[in-house]
Amino acid sequence: MITVGEVLKKQRENLQKTLEQAALDTKIQPRFLKYIENNDFDKFDSSVYAQGFIKIYAKYLDLNEDRLLAIYRRSVPNIKLERATFRETRRGLKNPAITPKSVAITLSAIFLLGIISYLGYQIYQFQTPPKIEITNPPNESSVSEESIDILGATDINSSLFINDHPVELNGDGSFQYQVTLNPGVNIITILAKKNNSTQESVETLKINYEVTDDTDTEEIVEPEEQANTVRLEIVNSSVWVQFNVDKVNKVSQIVQVGQKYEYEVENEFSLTTGIISSTNIYFNNKQVAINVNSSNIGSLNCEIINKDQINCE
Repeated sequence: MITVGEVLKKQRENLQKTLEQAALDTKIQPRFLKYIENNDFDKFDSSVYAQGFIKIYAKYLDLNEDRLLAIYRRSVPNIKLERATFRETRRGLKNPAITPKSVAITLSAIFLLGIISYLGYQIYQFQTPPKIEITNPPNESSVSEESIDILGATDINSSLFINDHPVELNGDGSFQYQVTLNPGVNIITILAKKNNSTQESVETLKINYEVTDDTDTEEIVEPEEQANTVRLEIVNSSVWVQFNVDKVNKVSQIVQVGQKYEYEVENEFSLTTGIISSTNIYFNNKQVAINVNSSNIGSLNCEIINKDQINCE
């Protein structure tokens, strides 16, 4: 026949929990849990205690409490006798008289129970890790600012660290701490540790800092295309020249040494000179060769193809 201890032990092992871990979670001493799993119920002072521990243990392991208690009662025959004895004892009791002594005893018991309860609560608080509540920012959020405020709260009797930096708590346990972010994903670690205890809790935030270029985009103004120019210079000696730009005559006379003429040109220009060696002509600052005819007169007729190319005859 299956026993209570076998059911509880098998379930604990299936959940991969150690006896020490179960004792810590249920607040039942490990030796009592071991008694239950080994079906050593005679080591309990009363079946009432045994049944109470079985109920707590079954609930902790997600088992049916009533079913396990029924198995326990069937496996322990003395329990019926114990219940009968308890009922007979109650029938034989007389209504106790209320006396100053009984009142003092009752008040002392209540006071003692209060102290025990308070000490139990303090021990529970000491053994429980501190809670951390983050109110801002949400985890895995994206921001466009270089720094962000971490807001939250923890137990007031704790020490708080954000990215290993100590953070001062307010009187109610709330805190605020500014963190400078790096471009991309940032992992922020919040650690709370209870004072005078090894109990601690850790929360992490993943914040993505998206860098945006706030520099005003200046309108790119393309430089205006410079106009083509043609320049006539007279060197060595005075000379008669005729100079036309876009079919408009600009010079038609004897020009003295050192004279210069420069014009914008769109389509064409032409030149006739009496002395080639005394005449220089430039298109966009590049000298153009002057042709010589049979009469030893220099002439030039140029058509502009583009900014860097002309066709001269």
